[in-house]
Amino acid sequence: MGIEGHRIRVVGTGGIARAAVEALRARGAIVRQDAGQMDGPADPPSDERLDAVVFAPWDPAVIHPRPLAELTDEEFDLAWQRTMDSAVATCVEARTAFAGHPGAIVLTFPTTGLVGGAFHAHWAAAAEGVHILARSMARQWGPEGITVNALAIDAADALADPASAGPISIAAPAAPGARAGEVLAFLCSAEARDLAGQTLAVDGGLWM
Repeated sequence: MGIEGHRIRVVGTGGIARAAVEALRARGAIVRQDAGQMDGPADPPSDERLDAVVFAPWDPAVIHPRPLAELTDEEFDLAWQRTMDSAVATCVEARTAFAGHPGAIVLTFPTTGLVGGAFHAHWAAAAEGVHILARSMARQWGPEGITVNALAIDAADALADPASAGPISIAAPAAPGARAGEVLAFLCSAEARDLAGQTLAVDGGLWM
């Protein structure tokens, strides 16, 4: 079945979101990309019925390291509050856009949400918040035919200074150069409807 002809919204404007758009379009999906609430007021919700929504707001241009003791209210608001507000709004708008039909929501987050990140506590907290949101939405909306899962991505693709977060693994990647496109397409497809609240990590096996 795949995702050919599926109408998919990608929320985010950084490199991860752009890579998601390219991967989904390459597999025949009709993709609309917007910023969500991360860059100010959200775009007006479209009345187009969607088949899947991908939340991918993580942008190295803004995810900078910061010692926890020096973190300002504004920095925490950007990392935690705005990310979570946008994630919740994305899920609620997705449910509306599915218009009572089965649909898929994929919430991405960097692997710092699984292991923490030195100098990135604010962003790691936001990543883990998105991770838990995926599980909660899966429990709540699964009976409606809405599939919600999470995709953990390599922290090196999300952070401005990955080295400052500390190692995800002491070992070399098991699958160097792993790309998330095929896994993302699967999670957006009807074939993934037997998964609920699951987290798939596509980082070459650094986190296991």
